Amino acid sequence: MPSLRETVPRGRVDVLIGLLAAIAGAVVFSWRLGTPSPWRDEAVTIAVASRTPEQIWRLVQHVDLVHAPFYFLAHALFGSGVDVVQARWISVVAASLTVAALYGVARRAATGAVGPVTARITGVAAAALFVSMPFVSRYAQEARPYALATLVATLGTYLLLRACAARRAGWWIAYTLTIPLLVAFNTVAALVLVAHAGWALTGPRRVRWRAAVAAGTGVVLAVPLLLAQSRQSGQVAFLQKPTTAELGAHVDFALGSSTVALVVAGLATLVGLRWARARRLQLLGFLWGVLPWPLLWAISQVHPLWTTRYLVFVAPGTCLFLAVVVTAAIRVRRAAVVAGALVAAMALTGLHMQFVFRSPTIGHAEDLRGTAEYVRAHAQPGDGLLFVPDGEYRYRVLTQLYPEAFAGLDDIALAEPAAGSATLVGTTVAAPHLWSAMAGVGRIWVIGGVGPVVTKTAEDRETVRLLNRGYRLVSTEDKRAFSVKLYVLEDTGAASR
Repeated sequence: MPSLRETVPRGRVDVLIGLLAAIAGAVVFSWRLGTPSPWRDEAVTIAVASRTPEQIWRLVQHVDLVHAPFYFLAHALFGSGVDVVQARWISVVAASLTVAALYGVARRAATGAVGPVTARITGVAAAALFVSMPFVSRYAQEARPYALATLVATLGTYLLLRACAARRAGWWIAYTLTIPLLVAFNTVAALVLVAHAGWALTGPRRVRWRAAVAAGTGVVLAVPLLLAQSRQSGQVAFLQKPTTAELGAHVDFALGSSTVALVVAGLATLVGLRWARARRLQLLGFLWGVLPWPLLWAISQVHPLWTTRYLVFVAPGTCLFLAVVVTAAIRVRRAAVVAGALVAAMALTGLHMQFVFRSPTIGHAEDLRGTAEYVRAHAQPGDGLLFVPDGEYRYRVLTQLYPEAFAGLDDIALAEPAAGSATLVGTTVAAPHLWSAMAGVGRIWVIGGVGPVVTKTAEDRETVRLLNRGYRLVSTEDKRAFSVKLYVLEDTGAASR
């Protein structure tokens, strides 16, 4: 039987493998795409992307600039009727294309050290690891720009490898342009430049200055965007200094939340460090897929930026670092067996989390859908609606994501709607006017977090005071990360101020 190399022109073999890898990624990443309930950030994506371009632009002038490209892209593709599944498809496509790009990166980085066939097996291993990681699937099904940032980081790495191996300026120009694009999608993902520097510095002398000029130019082009984003730094003020336990928890989460996965990854790392022949590939994988974790953790001790979703761009580098174990095999057949065993081990140990991330209620950690369905099933026309704490997008954004569930309710504290006020969820009435807004409302639904009521502002404290003074709590329903309470007006005169 003729081999693939004999039946397909040599220049098209890698294109075919990359296409098959992308298709495999699309199958896995799209599986149960609409099953998990959206969480608060995805709800904001739908709420904002559904506005007109002019309204989106007004909003991002003072909030959420870092997500503006995704908002405009979702609106351009799906219009004002965009829904969660449609917006998630953007990430599915981006993650699937990343699989193909990652194959290209791994193959090119390994070629020369292990030969073309083993280099292809290394590339397939890296791509298959990426597809099998539950961490990747979680954010490949996210209506936010993290999968797009990962794609740009991977394409940028591929373009750098092409530029270093070629003499045409076009590859360098293309690489340069990926840097401001990467910053536009996720500023933290610019840490991949550390890996790019490592690759260039260990290469021929003739490419070092070109890489420095290209990367430097890209950073300069990104400076205006960085300055604009810095003026909205208050958006990440909620982040806290991470603990050492959080660093370990992220590693566990990224590899499938399994002790077995950690052991497999550890063994693969030890084998790669001891016997791998593609040392530059190993360095690239380490600087891209391992170093950013502790680096961002250390930075966050001074300026907190630590959150798992900011590190999605690291996943392709992690897969590169693990795939280096394939190059330890001297014979091609042995390399194929090693690659298959590594991917199978990671896929099987992470299978449980693949199902968890696709759970209807806990897949994305919050149950906005269940909360809205509960209100729709039990509310009556003319009922009131309050959010405590108010002013946080996580709660009131429910009314924009599921308007039909709240259509008959009076949002008592809402002064001006979101789109008209160029805010995420609208503006609220001042505390002294809240009681008059509640006048005549016999039943009030209060949505907030699970557990004790949190009051962050004067308006929140006034809301709770008025409810306790004039209303009686008759029911509480807890959903994941949300609580729905029903208050009924007292029949006595205690309700009067």
